[in-house]
Amino acid sequence: MLATDLARRLPAYTRAILTALNAAGFEAYLVGGAVRDLLLGLTPDDFDITTSARPEQVLQLCRQKGWPTVDKLGHNFGCVIILLDSVPTEVTTFRGERYNDADVHRPAATWYCDTLREDLSRRDFTVNAMALDIGGTLYDYFGGQQDLAAGLLRTVGEPELRYQEDALRMLRACRFTAQLGFTYVQSSGNCGPCGMKGTPYYLPRSYRFPVERCQGLSLERVRREIEKLLLSQYAGRGLMLMLATGLLGASCRARQNKADIDVPVLPEALHLLGLRQNPRFHLYDTWEHTLLAIDNSPRQLPIRWALLLHDLGKGLPQIRTTNKEGQPSDPGHEAQSAVMAQEILTRLRYPAAFVRLVVWLVAQHMRFAPMLLTGEKTLLRWVRSEATGGAFKSSAQLTEAYTLLTEVFLADMGATHARENPQLMAEGRALGEQIIELARTRMPVAPGDLAVGGRDLLALLPQEQLKNAFSYLLERVQSGNLPNDRDALLAAVRKNIKRRQNAATI
Repeated sequence: MLATDLARRLPAYTRAILTALNAAGFEAYLVGGAVRDLLLGLTPDDFDITTSARPEQVLQLCRQKGWPTVDKLGHNFGCVIILLDSVPTEVTTFRGERYNDADVHRPAATWYCDTLREDLSRRDFTVNAMALDIGGTLYDYFGGQQDLAAGLLRTVGEPELRYQEDALRMLRACRFTAQLGFTYVQSSGNCGPCGMKGTPYYLPRSYRFPVERCQGLSLERVRREIEKLLLSQYAGRGLMLMLATGLLGASCRARQNKADIDVPVLPEALHLLGLRQNPRFHLYDTWEHTLLAIDNSPRQLPIRWALLLHDLGKGLPQIRTTNKEGQPSDPGHEAQSAVMAQEILTRLRYPAAFVRLVVWLVAQHMRFAPMLLTGEKTLLRWVRSEATGGAFKSSAQLTEAYTLLTEVFLADMGATHARENPQLMAEGRALGEQIIELARTRMPVAPGDLAVGGRDLLALLPQEQLKNAFSYLLERVQSGNLPNDRDALLAAVRKNIKRRQNAATI
């Protein structure tokens, strides 16, 4: 990409800051992920600037320009946040860093340095260690542009040193692999291949990370990186790297009763790698099937977590059997996977409502397939059982759950041989749409989902009878004996009143 093309793609507020700093006699460059994304033809989420100006000089310039700044509360050394065009831009002075073992993420010492090269040398990966000036000239001291063109992710300098400095970089390596679809490489620590040859997730070379360093990372930071990874376009590749490097089996820390405790990341998934499945249905082993299902799915966190956890029960001694053809089988694995999902998500401190939803998705993910052969009555019974089971508070909540479950089912189905049968996949989609429509239009969950309200019923009944009347109507609509239509519901109430009056006179 030509320098002029890169320069033209900078937003006006970024150009204004760079221009002002240069005019005041300072070096100033766009830096980091924004440069990487511009070179990839992507639109950056934000634009960070590095400069030779000290923070007080940046603040003085902002006062002269009348630009507002945001108080960073001192937690990011040398950084001034300028609020221009209502967009916050971080402007950070060239700096160097030194780490020690006392903190696995934050530097022990930070100082200002004089050159762009020194500033870039402290960054994590070569593709994030490039800078761009106002004219579009690229500064690349560590081969970032070459790695970008080759689709490679590698550290600036020795990976062992980079990960010893900041343990979060190990998780970031997996996350960037997931976001960019790049191949992670390093010059040392080759552990050989990982995965099944010929799959999209096979690694001809894998590496071991110093995952013991993760014990010093907070659960919140680790979970945030995993979520970003899960929501990425190439999530499966990032998860494979997490498994191959040992990160899935690592632990981080959380506070409990005023003390730090170890929190395992996801060791429950380790046994899935290489776990055989029935080749009549499955393309890959259980782990790579899981990765393909995730990559097949919409990028929504409940869906992605459900798919990551949906087959955890497979292969466990109490689940794994052999069918009459001698092939592996895992009857009831969905129930065991749901139990494990409950434990894992609770351990990772997700909100209770999120845990309930994902556990429900895992527990229900096998229900769709047999219903491809049954009729509407079977679907209605299923939806009715969920509507009356107490897990959902409204028809809208039930409908949303079935909408998510449809995507889980289709992604799971699309990670088997069914992906080669467009008609079968279309039938699966139609089944999902049918059950979503049943939940939305024919299955109220609570009185508030009925087509009549309290004011309607007060015209017919005294206040103290409203609760019973709503229960009566809800049960009749859920059973399929009464449409959820205002006139029909009021007629049913009148008929019930008349029947009770007649009974009272006998």
